[in-house]
Amino acid sequence: MNEEGFIFISGTPGTGKSTLAKLLSEELNCNYIEVSDFAIKKNLVIPDETGRDTYVIKERELKEEILKEGKGLTILVTHYPDVFLDDDRFYLNTLFLILLRTNPRILMDRLKKKGWDERKVKENVLAESFNTIAEDIYEYKDIVIEIDTSNENPNNLLDIIFNKIQSLDFGIRINWLLNETLVNFISSLVDSINFNNDRISD
Repeated sequence: MNEEGFIFISGTPGTGKSTLAKLLSEELNCNYIEVSDFAIKKNLVIPDETGRDTYVIKERELKEEILKEGKGLTILVTHYPDVFLDDDRFYLNTLFLILLRTNPRILMDRLKKKGWDERKVKENVLAESFNTIAEDIYEYKDIVIEIDTSNENPNNLLDIIFNKIQSLDFGIRINWLLNETLVNFISSLVDSINFNNDRISD
């Protein structure tokens, strides 16, 4: 494998990005950067004007800092890989992007076990249900390795990744909206979010 360039790991919170990043960085003997944590550490965030408990990334400054920091082979762990891939300085030096997916029902259980706020859990489960990250990076599908982590042991992920690379198995194929067993689950989530919004606005 190349000794220089970027490997992206992306996915909705709870799909296993951090665990995989640690395993892969050890296997490849390279550094990894948790992009959101890096942005906060470098003071490259500003409060969200909506008043929610979140922040907005200073994208241009963040990319410059990561280019300075990312020497050799570097793994970038991020919810928004399209921000980087839209920049040729990253795209042309990207080996591949690993997109982790998790069945929304299972993802909800994982996030609840983390002790997250109910609304935050539902919003992230809906983001996965509606294939948000997959849609954002679909134009880059030829470099995407998509893995369903729903029932997968983290220790098996490296073998899956290297097998997909060897067999040139790239692409984005998972679409939870086409899964008939999830239709009612996703619909009820949407209704519950809308119901809460209606109550807040009264």
